[in-house]
Amino acid sequence: LAICCCLFSLGVYTSYKPYLNKDEEIVKQLQKGVQQKRPTEAQSVILRRYFLELTESFIIPLERYVASLMPLQKCISPWKSPPQLRHFSQDDFMKTLEKAGPQLTSGLKGDWIGLYRHFLKSPNFDGWFRSRQKEMTQKLEALHLEALCNENLVFWSQKHTEVETVDLVLKLKNKLLQADREHLPVKTDTLKKLQAHIRDIILTLPDDLQDILLKTGTT
Repeated sequence: LAICCCLFSLGVYTSYKPYLNKDEEIVKQLQKGVQQKRPTEAQSVILRRYFLELTESFIIPLERYVASLMPLQKCISPWKSPPQLRHFSQDDFMKTLEKAGPQLTSGLKGDWIGLYRHFLKSPNFDGWFRSRQKEMTQKLEALHLEALCNENLVFWSQKHTEVETVDLVLKLKNKLLQADREHLPVKTDTLKKLQAHIRDIILTLPDDLQDILLKTGTT
């Protein structure tokens, strides 16, 4: 007990550099709660809400920038592989903060730029960004599937060689398997439509190829 009292009287010190200024308003709210004997649970709710809103103010600019790395839907061609996400540029992101930074949703002052630079070097950012990359890549794959479904694939097959048509069928089957394996955000109707396309294309081929392709993968 004596040691604890000594520590509190001397203060608690840390080598961590604070990037944001102390929020006097939340301190006053909590102190007022203590004076009014506000229940601990209510104090916790206030504190959790405060940090949630602060976190949202911090993460929204990142979410907005990362979303801009997604290629436009008009760039997705059914006859080409899905486009790649654009590269995350720390410099480009920092430039967005002047007009679309956390100051739009938070009145807290401080070195937000320094805080972002610190975060971008941390394992937490790496995990967060990998998760977003996966989500957006899956979205691109799903949009590519939808683009394929909106094409007249039977008409396409009639204008191409038998070898090219078989190759298309195999690629479409792989797309279906990928959608199931990776749990792509694809509507059930889209998958059914693609399955119908595959069957219709197969039926345009000679009987021997039909037998082989109908037994290969999913139709």
